Amino acid sequence: MKPILEVENLKTYFFTKEGVVKAVDDISFHINPGEIVGLVGESGSGKTITGFSILGLIDSPGKIVSGNIKFKDLDLQKISAKQMQDIRGNRIAMIFQDPMMTLNPVLRIETQMIETIKAHNKTISQQDAYNTCRDALGLVGISSPDERMKAYPHQFSGGMRQRVSIAIALLNKPDLIIADEPTTALDVTIQGQVIFEMQKLCKESGTALLWVTHDLAVVAGITDRISVMYAGRIIEQGTTDKIINQPLHPYTQGLIKSVPSKNKKGEKLHQIDGMVPSMFSLPKGCAFEERCYLRSEQCKQEQPLETQYADGRFLRCLNIGKQT
Repeated sequence: MKPILEVENLKTYFFTKEGVVKAVDDISFHINPGEIVGLVGESGSGKTITGFSILGLIDSPGKIVSGNIKFKDLDLQKISAKQMQDIRGNRIAMIFQDPMMTLNPVLRIETQMIETIKAHNKTISQQDAYNTCRDALGLVGISSPDERMKAYPHQFSGGMRQRVSIAIALLNKPDLIIADEPTTALDVTIQGQVIFEMQKLCKESGTALLWVTHDLAVVAGITDRISVMYAGRIIEQGTTDKIINQPLHPYTQGLIKSVPSKNKKGEKLHQIDGMVPSMFSLPKGCAFEERCYLRSEQCKQEQPLETQYADGRFLRCLNIGKQT
Protein backbone atom coordinates (compact mmCIF):
# COMPACT_ATOMS: atom_id res chain seq x y z
CA MET A 1 0.00 0.00 0.00
CA LYS A 2 1.38 3.37 -1.03
CA PRO A 3 1.36 5.95 1.78
CA ILE A 4 -0.71 9.11 1.47
CA LEU A 5 2.00 11.02 3.33
CA GLU A 6 5.73 10.34 3.59
CA VAL A 7 7.95 12.57 5.73
CA GLU A 8 11.65 11.81 5.34
CA ASN A 9 14.47 13.34 7.43
CA LEU A 10 12.55 16.57 7.99
CA LYS A 11 14.40 19.40 9.70
CA THR A 12 12.64 22.66 10.58
CA TYR A 13 14.78 25.23 12.38
CA PHE A 14 14.09 28.71 13.75
CA PHE A 15 16.97 31.16 13.39
CA THR A 16 16.59 33.66 16.23
CA LYS A 17 18.85 36.27 17.84
CA GLU A 18 19.29 33.95 20.82
CA GLY A 19 20.36 31.04 18.64
CA VAL A 20 19.05 28.28 16.41
CA VAL A 21 16.02 26.32 17.65
CA LYS A 22 15.90 22.86 16.12
CA ALA A 23 12.14 22.52 16.54
CA VAL A 24 11.96 19.50 14.24
CA ASP A 25 15.23 17.67 13.84
CA ASP A 26 15.52 14.79 11.37
CA ILE A 27 12.18 13.02 11.72
CA SER A 28 10.67 10.42 9.39
CA PHE A 29 7.24 8.78 9.37
CA HIS A 30 4.45 7.84 6.97
CA ILE A 31 0.65 7.50 7.00
CA ASN A 32 -1.29 5.03 4.84
CA PRO A 33 -4.81 5.54 3.44
CA GLY A 34 -7.45 5.12 6.14
CA GLU A 35 -4.81 4.98 8.88
CA ILE A 36 -4.76 7.01 12.10
CA VAL A 37 -1.28 7.82 13.40
CA GLY A 38 -0.69 9.49 16.76
CA LEU A 39 2.09 12.05 17.22
CA VAL A 40 2.64 12.23 20.98
CA GLY A 41 4.87 14.23 23.31
CA GLU A 42 5.09 16.99 25.89
CA SER A 43 4.45 20.64 25.00
CA GLY A 44 7.36 22.03 23.02
CA SER A 45 8.43 18.69 21.59
CA GLY A 46 7.85 19.78 17.98
CA LYS A 47 4.48 18.16 17.25
CA THR A 48 2.64 21.27 16.04
CA ILE A 49 5.63 22.51 14.02
CA THR A 50 5.63 19.15 12.24
CA GLY A 51 2.03 19.75 11.15
CA PHE A 52 2.79 23.33 10.09
CA SER A 53 5.79 22.10 8.09
CA ILE A 54 3.66 19.63 6.16
CA LEU A 55 1.23 22.40 5.17
CA GLY A 56 3.97 24.93 4.36
CA LEU A 57 2.94 27.27 7.17
CA ILE A 58 6.41 27.99 8.55
CA ASP A 59 7.13 31.72 8.61
CA SER A 60 10.38 33.61 9.22
CA PRO A 61 12.53 33.14 11.25
CA GLY A 62 11.53 29.52 10.75
CA LYS A 63 12.70 27.50 7.77
CA ILE A 64 12.54 23.92 6.53
CA VAL A 65 16.26 23.24 6.30
CA SER A 66 16.15 19.81 4.68
CA GLY A 67 14.09 16.68 4.18
CA ASN A 68 11.23 15.57 1.96
CA ILE A 69 7.46 15.82 2.38
CA LYS A 70 5.58 13.72 -0.16
CA PHE A 71 1.80 13.81 -0.43
CA LYS A 72 0.65 11.06 -2.78
CA ASP A 73 2.61 11.85 -5.97
CA LEU A 74 3.44 15.42 -5.01
CA ASP A 75 6.61 16.79 -3.42
CA LEU A 76 5.08 19.52 -1.25
CA GLN A 77 8.34 21.45 -1.11
CA LYS A 78 8.59 21.78 -4.87
CA ILE A 79 5.06 22.81 -5.81
CA SER A 80 4.00 26.45 -6.33
CA ALA A 81 2.26 28.59 -3.74
CA LYS A 82 -0.93 28.41 -5.85
CA GLN A 83 -0.82 24.60 -5.90
CA MET A 84 -0.29 24.54 -2.13
CA GLN A 85 -3.23 26.87 -1.64
CA ASP A 86 -5.43 24.51 -3.67
CA ILE A 87 -4.36 21.60 -1.45
CA ARG A 88 -4.86 23.29 1.94
CA GLY A 89 -8.38 22.88 3.27
CA ASN A 90 -9.24 20.62 0.36
CA ARG A 91 -6.96 17.59 0.05
CA ILE A 92 -5.14 18.29 3.34
CA ALA A 93 -7.06 19.87 6.21
CA MET A 94 -5.79 20.95 9.61
CA ILE A 95 -7.68 21.30 12.86
CA PHE A 96 -5.79 23.90 14.89
CA GLN A 97 -5.44 23.69 18.64
CA ASP A 98 -6.76 27.23 19.02
CA PRO A 99 -10.00 27.63 17.03
CA MET A 100 -9.58 31.41 16.96
CA MET A 101 -6.64 30.81 14.59
CA THR A 102 -9.17 29.30 12.18
CA LEU A 103 -12.32 31.39 12.58
CA ASN A 104 -12.68 34.99 11.44
CA PRO A 105 -14.34 36.92 14.32
CA VAL A 106 -16.21 39.33 12.00
CA LEU A 107 -17.82 36.74 9.70
CA ARG A 108 -20.81 34.52 10.39
CA ILE A 109 -20.16 30.78 10.70
CA GLU A 110 -22.31 30.25 7.60
CA THR A 111 -20.11 32.53 5.50
CA GLN A 112 -16.87 30.92 6.63
CA MET A 113 -18.06 27.36 6.09
CA ILE A 114 -19.61 27.98 2.68
CA GLU A 115 -16.47 29.81 1.52
CA THR A 116 -14.41 26.76 2.51
CA ILE A 117 -16.45 24.60 0.15
CA LYS A 118 -16.74 27.09 -2.72
CA ALA A 119 -13.03 27.86 -2.69
CA HIS A 120 -12.42 24.34 -3.99
CA ASN A 121 -15.73 23.53 -5.69
CA LYS A 122 -16.78 26.29 -8.10
CA THR A 123 -19.84 24.45 -9.45
CA ILE A 124 -21.69 23.66 -6.21
CA SER A 125 -24.86 25.64 -5.61
CA GLN A 126 -25.31 27.94 -2.62
CA GLN A 127 -28.08 25.73 -1.23
CA ASP A 128 -26.09 22.50 -1.56
CA ALA A 129 -23.09 24.14 0.11
CA TYR A 130 -25.33 25.39 2.91
CA ASN A 131 -26.86 21.93 3.43
CA THR A 132 -23.42 20.33 3.58
CA CYS A 133 -22.25 22.85 6.19
CA ARG A 134 -25.39 22.47 8.29
CA ASP A 135 -25.06 18.67 8.29
CA ALA A 136 -21.39 18.94 9.27
CA LEU A 137 -22.30 20.99 12.34
CA GLY A 138 -24.79 18.31 13.35
CA LEU A 139 -22.14 15.60 13.02
CA VAL A 140 -19.92 17.32 15.60
CA GLY A 141 -22.74 17.67 18.13
CA ILE A 142 -23.93 21.24 17.57
CA SER A 143 -27.67 21.46 18.19
CA SER A 144 -29.97 23.70 16.11
CA PRO A 145 -27.39 23.94 13.31
CA ASP A 146 -29.57 26.22 11.13
CA GLU A 147 -29.65 28.77 13.92
CA ARG A 148 -25.96 28.36 14.72
CA MET A 149 -25.01 28.96 11.09
CA LYS A 150 -26.15 32.57 11.52
CA ALA A 151 -24.00 33.18 14.61
CA TYR A 152 -20.55 34.76 14.97
CA PRO A 153 -17.58 32.99 16.64
CA HIS A 154 -17.79 35.16 19.78
CA GLN A 155 -21.28 33.80 20.41
CA PHE A 156 -19.86 30.31 20.90
CA SER A 157 -18.01 28.85 23.86
CA GLY A 158 -14.43 27.65 23.34
CA GLY A 159 -15.57 24.06 22.99
CA MET A 160 -18.27 25.03 20.47
CA ARG A 161 -15.76 26.98 18.40
CA GLN A 162 -13.52 23.92 18.36
CA ARG A 163 -16.41 21.81 17.09
CA VAL A 164 -16.99 24.33 14.28
CA SER A 165 -13.29 24.08 13.36
CA ILE A 166 -13.54 20.30 13.23
CA ALA A 167 -16.66 20.53 11.05
CA ILE A 168 -14.84 22.86 8.63
CA ALA A 169 -11.95 20.41 8.35
CA LEU A 170 -14.35 17.62 7.41
CA LEU A 171 -16.30 19.59 4.78
CA ASN A 172 -14.31 18.67 1.67
CA LYS A 173 -13.60 15.08 2.75
CA PRO A 174 -9.81 15.54 2.56
CA ASP A 175 -7.28 12.80 1.86
CA LEU A 176 -5.34 13.80 4.99
CA ILE A 177 -6.38 15.55 8.20
CA ILE A 178 -3.81 16.93 10.64
CA ALA A 179 -5.60 17.24 13.98
CA ASP A 180 -3.68 19.30 16.56
CA GLU A 181 -5.19 18.56 20.00
CA PRO A 182 -8.65 18.56 18.37
CA THR A 183 -10.71 17.42 21.36
CA THR A 184 -8.88 19.08 24.28
CA ALA A 185 -11.60 21.72 24.80
CA LEU A 186 -14.51 19.28 24.46
CA ASP A 187 -16.42 17.48 27.18
CA VAL A 188 -16.17 13.68 27.25
CA THR A 189 -19.51 12.99 25.54
CA ILE A 190 -18.85 15.30 22.59
CA GLN A 191 -15.24 14.13 22.44
CA GLY A 192 -16.46 10.58 21.91
CA GLN A 193 -18.90 11.68 19.21
CA VAL A 194 -16.25 13.64 17.30
CA ILE A 195 -13.74 10.80 17.52
CA PHE A 196 -16.36 8.36 16.24
CA GLU A 197 -17.16 10.55 13.23
CA MET A 198 -13.47 10.97 12.36
CA GLN A 199 -12.84 7.23 12.66
CA LYS A 200 -15.85 6.61 10.45
CA LEU A 201 -14.52 9.05 7.84
CA CYS A 202 -11.13 7.31 7.81
CA LYS A 203 -12.69 3.86 7.49
CA GLU A 204 -15.26 4.70 4.81
CA SER A 205 -13.36 7.14 2.60
CA GLY A 206 -9.73 6.19 3.19
CA THR A 207 -8.88 9.56 4.75
CA ALA A 208 -5.58 9.45 6.65
CA LEU A 209 -5.42 11.15 10.05
CA LEU A 210 -2.42 12.52 11.95
CA TRP A 211 -3.60 12.97 15.55
CA VAL A 212 -1.28 15.38 17.38
CA THR A 213 -1.69 15.24 21.15
CA HIS A 214 -0.16 14.78 24.59
CA ASP A 215 -3.12 12.61 25.64
CA LEU A 216 -2.03 8.97 25.50
CA ALA A 217 -5.43 7.81 26.72
CA VAL A 218 -7.05 9.05 23.50
CA VAL A 219 -4.43 7.79 21.04
CA ALA A 220 -4.40 4.37 22.71
CA GLY A 221 -8.01 3.90 21.72
CA ILE A 222 -8.11 5.28 18.18
CA THR A 223 -4.70 5.03 16.48
CA ASP A 224 -3.06 2.30 14.41
CA ARG A 225 0.49 3.50 15.07
CA ILE A 226 2.14 6.00 17.42
CA SER A 227 5.22 8.21 17.04
CA VAL A 228 6.60 9.65 20.27
CA MET A 229 8.45 12.99 20.03
CA TYR A 230 10.93 14.54 22.43
CA ALA A 231 12.95 17.74 21.90
CA GLY A 232 12.31 17.83 18.17
CA ARG A 233 12.95 14.17 17.44
CA ILE A 234 10.87 11.03 17.14
CA ILE A 235 12.40 8.75 19.75
CA GLU A 236 10.10 5.73 19.36
CA GLN A 237 7.50 4.70 16.83
CA GLY A 238 5.58 1.52 16.19
CA THR A 239 2.14 -0.06 16.36
CA THR A 240 -0.17 1.26 19.06
CA ASP A 241 -0.23 -2.13 20.77
CA LYS A 242 3.57 -2.28 21.03
CA ILE A 243 4.01 1.31 22.15
CA ILE A 244 1.27 1.22 24.81
CA ASN A 245 1.76 -2.30 26.15
CA GLN A 246 5.50 -2.83 25.60
CA PRO A 247 7.19 0.59 25.53
CA LEU A 248 10.96 0.41 25.20
CA HIS A 249 12.23 3.99 25.39
CA PRO A 250 12.47 5.32 28.99
CA TYR A 251 10.61 8.48 27.94
CA THR A 252 7.71 6.50 26.46
CA GLN A 253 7.62 4.36 29.60
CA GLY A 254 7.43 7.51 31.73
CA LEU A 255 4.59 8.99 29.67
CA ILE A 256 2.52 5.82 29.98
CA LYS A 257 3.14 5.51 33.72
CA SER A 258 1.96 9.12 34.12
CA VAL A 259 -1.51 8.38 32.73
CA PRO A 260 -4.14 8.30 35.54
CA SER A 261 -5.91 4.96 35.92
CA LYS A 262 -8.63 3.49 38.11
CA ASN A 263 -6.11 0.80 38.99
CA LYS A 264 -3.88 3.48 40.54
CA LYS A 265 -6.59 4.95 42.77
CA GLY A 266 -5.05 6.48 45.87
CA GLU A 267 -1.52 6.25 44.47
CA LYS A 268 0.69 9.24 43.76
CA LEU A 269 0.88 9.92 40.03
CA HIS A 270 4.18 9.04 38.39
CA GLN A 271 6.25 11.90 37.01
CA ILE A 272 9.36 11.94 34.86
CA ASP A 273 12.29 13.39 36.77
CA GLY A 274 13.83 16.65 35.62
CA MET A 275 12.78 19.15 32.96
CA VAL A 276 12.75 19.29 29.19
CA PRO A 277 16.04 20.94 28.12
CA SER A 278 16.00 24.38 26.54
CA MET A 279 15.72 24.17 22.77
CA PHE A 280 18.34 26.92 22.61
CA SER A 281 20.95 24.77 24.33
CA LEU A 282 20.31 21.10 23.70
CA PRO A 283 23.00 18.78 25.06
CA LYS A 284 25.68 17.34 22.80
CA GLY A 285 24.40 13.80 23.25
CA CYS A 286 20.91 12.45 23.91
CA ALA A 287 18.42 15.19 24.80
CA PHE A 288 16.74 12.88 27.35
CA GLU A 289 20.00 11.83 29.06
CA GLU A 290 19.63 13.90 32.27
CA ARG A 291 16.13 12.48 32.93
CA CYS A 292 16.85 8.87 31.94
CA TYR A 293 17.34 5.96 34.36
CA LEU A 294 19.38 4.11 31.71
CA ARG A 295 21.83 6.94 31.05
CA SER A 296 25.51 6.24 30.59
CA GLU A 297 28.60 8.30 29.79
CA GLN A 298 28.11 7.47 26.12
CA CYS A 299 24.70 9.17 26.21
CA LYS A 300 26.36 12.48 27.11
CA GLN A 301 28.58 12.37 24.03
CA GLU A 302 26.56 10.71 21.24
CA GLN A 303 23.17 11.38 19.74
CA PRO A 304 21.32 8.08 19.28
CA LEU A 305 20.54 7.15 15.69
CA GLU A 306 17.17 5.74 14.68
CA THR A 307 17.30 1.95 14.64
CA GLN A 308 14.67 -0.53 13.49
CA TYR A 309 14.03 -3.47 15.82
CA ALA A 310 12.85 -7.00 15.09
CA ASP A 311 9.25 -6.19 16.07
CA GLY A 312 9.11 -3.42 13.44
CA ARG A 313 9.35 -0.41 15.73
CA PHE A 314 11.90 2.38 15.34
CA LEU A 315 13.86 3.62 18.35
CA ARG A 316 16.48 6.20 19.28
CA CYS A 317 18.38 4.94 22.32
CA LEU A 318 21.99 3.89 22.90
CA ASN A 319 21.23 1.54 25.80
CA ILE A 320 18.01 -0.29 25.01
CA GLY A 321 19.87 -3.05 23.16
CA LYS A 322 21.89 -3.70 26.31
CA GLN A 323 18.70 -4.18 28.30
CA THR A 324 16.76 -6.48 25.92
